[in-house]
Amino acid sequence: MSPGEAARILLVDDDERLLQALEKALVSMGYEVCAETRPARAVEKAAEWGPDVAVVDLRMPGMGGLELGKTLLERMPGLPVVVLTGYGTIRGAVEALRKGMFDYLTKPFDLDEVDLTLRRAVEQGRLRRQNRGLSEALARAGPWGGLVGRSRAMEEVRRAVEIAASTDSTVLVTGETGTGKELVARALHRRGSRRDEPFVTVDCAGVHGPLLESELFGHTRGAFTGALRDRPGYFEVAARGTVFLDEIGELELPLQKKLLRVLEARTFSRVGETRERLSRARVVAATNRDLEAEVDAGRFRSDLYYRLRVIQIRIPPLRERPEDVAPLVEHHLPRLARRLGRRTQGITPQALATLEGYAWPGNVRELVNLLEHALVFHDPPVLDLGHLPPGLHQGSEAPEASPLTYTEVKSQAVEEATRRYLVGLLQRYRGNVSRVAKHAGLNRRHVHRLLNSLGLDLSAYRRSG
Repeated sequence: MSPGEAARILLVDDDERLLQALEKALVSMGYEVCAETRPARAVEKAAEWGPDVAVVDLRMPGMGGLELGKTLLERMPGLPVVVLTGYGTIRGAVEALRKGMFDYLTKPFDLDEVDLTLRRAVEQGRLRRQNRGLSEALARAGPWGGLVGRSRAMEEVRRAVEIAASTDSTVLVTGETGTGKELVARALHRRGSRRDEPFVTVDCAGVHGPLLESELFGHTRGAFTGALRDRPGYFEVAARGTVFLDEIGELELPLQKKLLRVLEARTFSRVGETRERLSRARVVAATNRDLEAEVDAGRFRSDLYYRLRVIQIRIPPLRERPEDVAPLVEHHLPRLARRLGRRTQGITPQALATLEGYAWPGNVRELVNLLEHALVFHDPPVLDLGHLPPGLHQGSEAPEASPLTYTEVKSQAVEEATRRYLVGLLQRYRGNVSRVAKHAGLNRRHVHRLLNSLGLDLSAYRRSG
């Protein structure tokens, strides 16, 4: 469903009068409706039409609502199915929820409740599709998505993610802007038991005050000016998934208290209501601030801070792990080239050494943006010094990039492949040249000559062991 497009509702009930009345009501609410009295035909319609939500009667001759819902879910995983039931068959509706249906509605209907339930279902279906798309993209990007790096620090980050993903504990991800805190949050979600549930991102720095409270917890109709209808918040939409609170350090004190209640009691209330609702979502928070300093300054609640950092994962800045620059370039460069339609296949050792020597105040995000800039304004077979911004050359003006011959390109590609091969062996054998030489089938003197020509420092790999 694209933005602005009416949500598609598949409506199945053997009671034609009720079916027509409900169809008319849903159309007046702005939905696109396909109504069907025959369950078997509804399955075919679903395959042809691709609904956003299916609304099915619990009791129908032949194929009942439970069987129909199960069939639809098997053929269209992630499709929200809402069951229609009378008060006398509530037990059956509860059984439907256990079998994976999204929700149930009781007859006679309250149309506002119908509208609210369908809106929640549409939103959750959208998030499920988005999450599946993300999971597929991450799978294509490798087992860790964008969490790339061969440094010991990044190995520790991945290890911490693996451990945290096996729990439901709240996680606090810390690190400078651009280090990849959201990547860690998504990896936690993808590698845990909630991977098939929604992943919801909340930008705590982008929205403030009552509006953010409404975004987080939802509101009732009339709760404030402009609240024309009931609206679920992110904690409801996430259901049993993950709520990622980005830049949690920007959260104002009144909302900090309400978030603490969610973490402690697992309950919350919409703006404008007193009813308590249960939160089943996992919370992952991230910040680029020093929250301990914020606590000392009275800007962040200490009890909330300790609740958030049950598990803390720190992502070090890129300047602390220059050995990760090469694998990051290797990971992002071909993906950027494909997306931008460029022919660039690699980077020269000189250009890579320049990138490794830069401080990267903007971290990984700055590196990726720099690579994209280079590909947009140049289209070389191999990135060279002349394609990098002059600021990376310690203030000296970058030389003009000259066209490369086939022999030069081949030579550079061989040199880069040799460098990556040797770096991998040095890491594996912790700088032991004898073992590297034996593995590579070379003599030690030849290996030393290669290391010198490629500018590889043995002491760095011995320290990493």
